[in-house]
Amino acid sequence: MLLQRWTNYIDNGHGGNVELKHIVDTKGFDYVKENFQYSVLENYNARMNDNYILSREKWWKDTLCTKQFGYNKN
Repeated sequence: MLLQRWTNYIDNGHGGNVELKHIVDTKGFDYVKENFQYSVLENYNARMNDNYILSREKWWKDTLCTKQFGYNKN
């Protein structure tokens, strides 16, 4: 799952993220390559419960305020 998500970001610059897609569409993929950085904050194996992973993702979004002040509108 992680590899697929990273591949999506590498291929198109937005990985399905609505706000990043808008930036790619208006400013171009090169703009994203030059101005954005992606990081893995936690990694779990494929046997981990999906609900737990989603709850951790929500926790990071809340902690980093990525919905209010960032590009994470998904």
